[in-house]
Amino acid sequence: MQESTSLASAAAARPWTGRIEDEALVRGLGHYSDDVRPADTTFAVFVRSPHAFADIRGIDTAAARNAPGVLAVYTGADLAAAHYHSVSHAHPVPGGAPPKSPHRPALAEDRVRHVGELVAVVIGQTLAAAQDAADLIAVDYNPLRAVNDIEQAMAPGAPQIWPDVPGNLAYDWTAPGDPDGAKQAEIDRIFASAAHVAKVSLVNQRIAAATMEPRAATAGYDPATDRFTLHTGTQGVAGIRMQVAEAMGIKPEQLRVLSEDVGGGFGMKAAGYPEYVAILHAARELKRPVHWVSTRGEAFMMDNQARDSLYTVELALDDKGKFLALRADVLGNMGAYLTGVALYCVTVHISGCLPTLYDIPRATIRSRAYYTNSVPIGPYRGAGRPEASYLLERLIDEAAKVSGIDPASLRRRNLISANRIPYKTVFGNTYDSGDFKAVFDRAVETADYKGFTARKRESKKAGKLRGIGIGCYLEIAGAIPDEGSRYSFPGGNRVDVSIGPTAQGQGHRTVFGQVAADRLGIPADQVNITHGDSDRDVPGFGAVASRSAMLTGSAVINTADAVIAKGKKVAAILLQGQEAEVEYRSGAFHIGSRNISLFDVAERAKELVRQGVIQENMDTKGGVKAPPSFPNGCHIAEVEVDPQTGAVSLVRYTVVDDCGRLLNRTIVDGQVHGGVAQGVGQALTEAVVFDPQSGQLLSGSFMDYAMPRAEHLPPMVLEHLEVPCKTNPAGAKGTGEAGATAAPPAVMNAIANALGAEAAAKVEMPATAERIWQALKPAA
Repeated sequence: MQESTSLASAAAARPWTGRIEDEALVRGLGHYSDDVRPADTTFAVFVRSPHAFADIRGIDTAAARNAPGVLAVYTGADLAAAHYHSVSHAHPVPGGAPPKSPHRPALAEDRVRHVGELVAVVIGQTLAAAQDAADLIAVDYNPLRAVNDIEQAMAPGAPQIWPDVPGNLAYDWTAPGDPDGAKQAEIDRIFASAAHVAKVSLVNQRIAAATMEPRAATAGYDPATDRFTLHTGTQGVAGIRMQVAEAMGIKPEQLRVLSEDVGGGFGMKAAGYPEYVAILHAARELKRPVHWVSTRGEAFMMDNQARDSLYTVELALDDKGKFLALRADVLGNMGAYLTGVALYCVTVHISGCLPTLYDIPRATIRSRAYYTNSVPIGPYRGAGRPEASYLLERLIDEAAKVSGIDPASLRRRNLISANRIPYKTVFGNTYDSGDFKAVFDRAVETADYKGFTARKRESKKAGKLRGIGIGCYLEIAGAIPDEGSRYSFPGGNRVDVSIGPTAQGQGHRTVFGQVAADRLGIPADQVNITHGDSDRDVPGFGAVASRSAMLTGSAVINTADAVIAKGKKVAAILLQGQEAEVEYRSGAFHIGSRNISLFDVAERAKELVRQGVIQENMDTKGGVKAPPSFPNGCHIAEVEVDPQTGAVSLVRYTVVDDCGRLLNRTIVDGQVHGGVAQGVGQALTEAVVFDPQSGQLLSGSFMDYAMPRAEHLPPMVLEHLEVPCKTNPAGAKGTGEAGATAAPPAVMNAIANALGAEAAAKVEMPATAERIWQALKPAA
């Protein structure tokens, strides 16, 4: 360790002074993707399919091309002639065969496979001109019978979405590896002889990202350099550059991607999309910038959606309630095309979290993914992690009923004890740190679990049904293990720190500026964090998978240490001493009573390079390579249900999380609050709905897609138990997805507890007032 202030003590001692990002945002001075309007900008409007499944027999664009203010109209045939590649394709799944990932064109060529798929694009001098001309395009469709959900897709005789994908089965995967069937035979034996077996069938409904800022993009092309520019909101410019360049068949260095302020991402903005290829094509053809902004209705038809999976899960227990074995069968709806990590959401991101906090010595999971005529699935705040916690936590409550053991007691007796950490799971992951019983006990105490019975009596007097639910979670965080950063000294008392992930509200400039400042022992206002420019900034995997704190934070720490180590060599020359004599503290290098500041060393180093005394100045690039971390925690929800109306009120909510070392407590709290809000939204209100016959989107606006509101959320009691991660320098485990992972099972278990077994069995997410009222109605 360097002599600089320790990260833990600095973060704990620092008073909250606000976020660097906030002043501009709250004053309306943010600069988002739709604010990018270069000189001579043109405007794109897309024609989208009104059918879920149809052949394209012809497209008449003549009237549109001749309309006033129209510069160009492009169809799938035009883009096919440019020989672009697939807009998206599935990444290989660890432990599985290569996925069946059909070509996805930017503009449909001969067939459309979901409502909203792009068919043509009009480029106009003005947005109004492009909109008017788009209405003039006549597409001759031959509608086909669509399949909109998993059960339709896997039914015998179902329409085939892709001719070379029999039964619409995109992927079939099992874990852990079991080549001779011995593991499965052992699990079957355990279930056959178990004292208790709990079994549930669950629905994890399709939901939309619904970011505050819809997607928008501006494309440019410079014929002199044969380079493209794409301004768009992303979660990491390097990832978007890689995906879009691959789709266009160009080298990554031929594309510059820029992101400024981003109004929410949640995984959805980590993907490349067909619109980007189409407008880049238009920019090259027209030699002018092309701007496009999604309407909210278009977002519901095109932005990657999430979840949409069915589970049948079983848990075997002995006569004392000890968990013996777990079986899970997962069916996932992938939509019409495969996106990069969509399959991970029903495979390795579920197995990577199981058995969460519990000691379950035997487990198996089989996952099957199907194509349907719906919007493609992609990662959304958790991307398989909420699904894992949901299936297991709902199952454990069923096991409590079957065994007659209190749900809290049953959980506690099966938690992995601290003396068994590091703990290797049956799926091959190793939990490096954690104190699961301490987290659980603190949550139960803070939520006053013992006092629930008295509160239930009081609710009954008021004519309400009261329930309590527990949602424990553990998630695998980090994804790609590498991340970098770069320190540059431009002159004066300032250091620029370049990072890869693009922030969408997480406060990266504030958090990583503080991390760098603490490590270097300098004021935070002397650190300038940069991100969002693929030409300027270090490449990185992006702000996904709860990875930024643990990996970007660690990269910033390691690179700061490299700066200090390099600076000691320079300081030894300047202070006329030996490198071993040099100490670094409080932003300066010291040999005895002599000292020189970090910034003076940086300036003098440039001069020494020019003189040939040293080879490198103080500008330094570094990084980190670290395995996954495993944030965990326990959420406890209490609800009241009005049996006359079915209305649910979330009246108490308690959180105890272990996300490792906190880099900034206030920002971590905000991440948990936001995640819980999204998890509560899935539990109570949100659902993407398609007409089962036509495949038409029935929830294509906020009039029909019900977002959570402030009234759905009570004040939260939020505590952190910091057990530092042992596998990265920051000691952080990630927290961005925690709330969305734990809230759905906690809320749904509370509702089930309030309703009773018979009514609860009839209620799936979202637990709307109507569904609950119907479930509570006496049988006719």
